[in-house]
Amino acid sequence: MRIVLDTNIYISAAIIGRVCEEILKICRFGSLEVFISKDIIIEIETKLKDKFLWNDQQIRIFIENILEFCHVVEVSEKILYLKDDPDDDKILECAIASMCAYIVSGDKHLIKLKSFRNIKILNPADFLILIK
Repeated sequence: MRIVLDTNIYISAAIIGRVCEEILKICRFGSLEVFISKDIIIEIETKLKDKFLWNDQQIRIFIENILEFCHVVEVSEKILYLKDDPDDDKILECAIASMCAYIVSGDKHLIKLKSFRNIKILNPADFLILIK
């Protein structure tokens, strides 16, 4: 199964744990193919540094751990779809570029879509139910 995890999944896994941390563990050790773009990586780094005051070493280690199980894709199509939150377009772009079946997100703008170009969008709890 090919998936894209929204930035908020990585951040929640790092800061809060619980369901999002469980999803990352399954991604690391399971049979899921996880895709990420450079823009998503940059957003993770920026949020960890600016919002949660992580230092550069903490961020580097976290990103290195993610890249052990994520495939970095080049985005070839720019999406301008989410007028309420255009920052979320990078998640759609990554999912299109990697031909994913699912996007996992806790973001209300993405969840509200339910799907985009035949890519299902699920919240973390529903995705966990699906893969267990």
